Amino acid sequence: MIIKSVEIEKFRAFQNVEFSLGKRITAISGRNATQKTTVLGMLGQPFTISQTDHPLYGSKTIDGYNFKSQFKEKFKISPKHDKIGEHRWKINLYNTSISKDSSYTIESIARKQKGKEPELRFWNAKSRAKGAGFLQAPVYFLSLSRLFPIGESGKTKTYISKLTDEELVYCIDHYRKILSIKNISGEINIGIEKATVSRTFTGVSDDIHDIFTNSAGEGNIVRIILAILSFKRLKEKFTNYKGGILLIDELDATLYGFSQKKLVDYLYQSAKDYNIQIIFTTHSPIILRQVNKHQRQERARKGINLPIFAYDSAIVYLEPEYNKEGIRLIKPRNINTSRELNQALNDINLTVFKPENGINVYCEDEHAASFVKFLLNREMEINIELYMQFVSVNLGWSNYIQLYERNIPEFRNNIILLDADVPKMKEYKKKRQMIEEADNITFLPVEIEKGIFALLKDYGKFNEFQEKYSNVSALNYDICFNEWAWDINKYESVDFKNWFTHMEAILGDRTILFRFWMDKNQEKVDTFLNNFVHIFNVLAEQLEIDTLPVL
Repeated sequence: MIIKSVEIEKFRAFQNVEFSLGKRITAISGRNATQKTTVLGMLGQPFTISQTDHPLYGSKTIDGYNFKSQFKEKFKISPKHDKIGEHRWKINLYNTSISKDSSYTIESIARKQKGKEPELRFWNAKSRAKGAGFLQAPVYFLSLSRLFPIGESGKTKTYISKLTDEELVYCIDHYRKILSIKNISGEINIGIEKATVSRTFTGVSDDIHDIFTNSAGEGNIVRIILAILSFKRLKEKFTNYKGGILLIDELDATLYGFSQKKLVDYLYQSAKDYNIQIIFTTHSPIILRQVNKHQRQERARKGINLPIFAYDSAIVYLEPEYNKEGIRLIKPRNINTSRELNQALNDINLTVFKPENGINVYCEDEHAASFVKFLLNREMEINIELYMQFVSVNLGWSNYIQLYERNIPEFRNNIILLDADVPKMKEYKKKRQMIEEADNITFLPVEIEKGIFALLKDYGKFNEFQEKYSNVSALNYDICFNEWAWDINKYESVDFKNWFTHMEAILGDRTILFRFWMDKNQEKVDTFLNNFVHIFNVLAEQLEIDTLPVL
């Protein structure tokens, strides 16, 4: 983890904008002409290994790249529109292991050439001194496309990559896993076809095909794996390796859906294993959803309130907008939830965003739904309505079970909350195993009306309620139980419901009763909430929507 966030004061269509990166992987997406590749260039520009006394100086990647930031690889400069002094951005760093400062500002300057017009270059805004233009960290800019036609292979040179036996096994294993190749036979090696350092193609050779017959997708996967292996070599060879940056343009190029998902998972794990910050551009909904899956899982573990740069994964969406003068500007924004991602994907497709419905929650009656909503809103610092909706159909527990048993998707893919007294019923015994094995059925933590009735029947508890919770000073014990003088075992379910309605009318707010019970039964509340979150998150992962943060 090297780059924390970026602030762009001015650079073409970027004007006073900022965004954060993930510690491990970051996907940059947007429509065409939103400057995705330019962003990669801006991120990689200040990093290189140029100081001759640096331990990593002279190190090269497996395919011959020297870990230096090459200006011409990342930027196409327009003499007409790219004016000197009209580019300025700041890169904020995670720590001072790369630089003594926490940030690094870059701006466009004039590079003077004898007898020629000054040439635009990007340099350290604080110093023009020799060597001040770069931060010393290895960077690799990888563009995933076959950079010369297959028919021009005769104009290139090929050679066998010098991998150790362990590296060859690593490369082939991940190549097969990502591409779902079941078998490779014969003598296997990795070939590299090269015209120049920046025009390189790689592939696998065996007894059936070689580099010249590898598909572009195969070649791109091998190039990525070799890039990862190159950083792995640095980590294993140099004790003072502080991490590196891998920039990949068009990650999804030439890859089908399954491989795209597997590739994201591979990059995520590799970034963690070898201390690489991997940043790539993509248009692919499959890749973006897979990154978002990692986001959802991490936020479920860590919570949702950390700054974006504290998470391992990030998505940056570059969205066009127009100012009052009709000038087209690009507004980067971080995507954190599946809802936000769907909105971005609709923007890519130029369609109107339709919010997802989330997960439906079914209860036996309105009191139960109200109780659970209050519990969730009180115990979890999130907007519950963004995740779920409570559907009011007021069916009995046996009706819900019948719908579940008939495999109706609505009652298999959403949550069913049964009253706490259901296990006491005679009919429950026949359905017990099925209910316990269901992934989406659970029970309320209390028989709501009866539980609160029993709590307030205790004189001491009632006095505490009246002193600290009640908003009606005239309420006393006799008024509370004016029609319910007997012991609790004398009443039926309907009696408790009638009593609850009586108290709700007096207080004008049922949540006062809910809050009192919850405060006196925190352990039951915690157990229910943990179970509910687990059930919700299992369903959410299946539906690829936002999970709840784990408590």
